Amino acid sequence: MNKSNQILRRLELLHPKKIDLSLSRLKKLLKKLDNPHLKISPTIHIAGTNGKGSVTSYLRSIYEAANLKVHTYTSPHLINFNERIRINSKLIEDQYLNSILEECEKRNKSEPITFFEITTAAAFLAFSRNKADLVLMETGLGGRFDATNVITNPLCCVLTPISMDHMNFLGNKIEEIAFEKAGIIKKQSTVVLSKQNKVVRNIVKRGVLSKRCKLFEEGKAWAIKEINKKSFAFKYLNSKYQYPLPFLKGKHQVENAATAISTVKSINQIKVNESFINYGIRNVFWPARMQNLSDGRLKKKLGDRFDIWLDGGHNEDAANMISSFIKDWRNQDKIMILAMTSGKNPTTFLKKIINQFKLVILLPIENHQYIQPYEIKESIRTKFDNRIKVECRLNINEAIDLILERYSSGRILICGSLYLAGQILKEDGFKIK
Repeated sequence: MNKSNQILRRLELLHPKKIDLSLSRLKKLLKKLDNPHLKISPTIHIAGTNGKGSVTSYLRSIYEAANLKVHTYTSPHLINFNERIRINSKLIEDQYLNSILEECEKRNKSEPITFFEITTAAAFLAFSRNKADLVLMETGLGGRFDATNVITNPLCCVLTPISMDHMNFLGNKIEEIAFEKAGIIKKQSTVVLSKQNKVVRNIVKRGVLSKRCKLFEEGKAWAIKEINKKSFAFKYLNSKYQYPLPFLKGKHQVENAATAISTVKSINQIKVNESFINYGIRNVFWPARMQNLSDGRLKKKLGDRFDIWLDGGHNEDAANMISSFIKDWRNQDKIMILAMTSGKNPTTFLKKIINQFKLVILLPIENHQYIQPYEIKESIRTKFDNRIKVECRLNINEAIDLILERYSSGRILICGSLYLAGQILKEDGFKIK
């Protein structure tokens, strides 16, 4: 175990709960660190249920194309913790990460604080000590009490699609979840609101009105007009544009790209040329978002007769996106490899897509709390057609062996958890740069 992992393991022990939404513990530590969150570069704050990681990746790609210095904070990581913190677009180096984690640990003095809170403090510390043109700050799972929400004057607050997720922390109704997510909106800030259902839209708009914000709302200030084979038409205020389809696959990624473009255009302080927006959209990359595993270890084992896709989606909205994407997988055997973390709802995720697959293989997730495969199997037997073929295996290699035993060709979707996706990418030999 390297030094960073040793420190991170110690930090995980500082609070009995993995998630305990509050800002008091973090603010106490930040004060001891001389409030680094008040000294970072201008910030774009992104919250939502689906797409916030992708929107962040589009923004980073666009601003980097414009040769701007960009810090980024995202979560969770897929393979290494360093992925969460980028300093001027590069993954934070191990030695620097170790030093800021140890500094936060020392100043905290073993006081109770969650892992996400203290590592967010470390990100603020790193960002405050390195100049940049802007910071892209993605929330964890919340908004109002999310550790990232100590920032005071963001350039822009972005809300990606909000739906039912993390109910055990954010509430059991969409109204409650929307209220929590919209908690990132600050007084007199610029707000970009992506495509939402009516209930969410109304809750966000009430918050925008009460805080006297400038709102750029999908369907009013901006909209996708048409999607073609190679491009999409986009309207922003009174102007029309044509942009290339993004490298990331699926109609939902066009919507994520449009949210990012609207964000860039809504920020008066930083102007970006259209050529940089075009380049950024076309060249974006974000692992485990309908990613084709075309040249790794799994592909070599399966051969050219099988196509492998990896996605971290795990809720109903993600299932809708998957359903739209795989509708073109005609005349081929479709196989799903699935694992889900504790607290998720497999039947809600599977209900719209499971009948499209010939076989579902259930796996555990390493180093994370997960729903036991046999529990998901029983749930599938109870809730769906009991003729659906469902198997449990211990790991991805056993799953691939089963596929090769039963099928000569087909398309494989690995999904249900970003933690599973990270495990797959690591075993596949994939490197995140």
